[in-house]
Amino acid sequence: MTSFMHNSLACELARATFALRSFGRAQVYVLLFLVFPALIQAKPIRVIEEAAIPFTGFLAKVDFDQRYSGKLFDDPAKLDTGWYVIYEHESLNYYFGPILLESIGKDYLDQLSRVVQVAVMQRPSIQDYRLELSFEPSASSFDNNIIEPSTRNPPPPQAQPKSSFWGFVKKVFGYR
Repeated sequence: MTSFMHNSLACELARATFALRSFGRAQVYVLLFLVFPALIQAKPIRVIEEAAIPFTGFLAKVDFDQRYSGKLFDDPAKLDTGWYVIYEHESLNYYFGPILLESIGKDYLDQLSRVVQVAVMQRPSIQDYRLELSFEPSASSFDNNIIEPSTRNPPPPQAQPKSSFWGFVKKVFGYR
């Protein structure tokens, strides 16, 4: 039984190799250039509570990951609404939040910026990182879920307030 599976696997591998050769190198390279970048960008988003930001400066990565595991999301549109301090670099994709107020988010962003500056001074090889405060889920996250304005339900009509004598008197004298 094992030899049968081994033979069928070898046969399928030989067919794939032949198809790949007949397909042509140029097409394979084009396919790699189209598919590979999409695979690289599909890194999960790790959402961590913003209270973890002060600990990024002195905890080792292993200890930090163990203490603040966070939640993983594949789609930014699934994030809870709020402000996020975002740090992205190579395979790291950390979103700290959601934070209710933008001003508090700015404070956390300043704090994380100082930590990142110290890390860059110690290891100049850290380059091309992204550090920002963003309100998520952003409109770009919903590009696939856009509803045409004509198909949306119109808002219910507002009932006009009943006019009364006292309402008229208040309006004349500027009271509302």
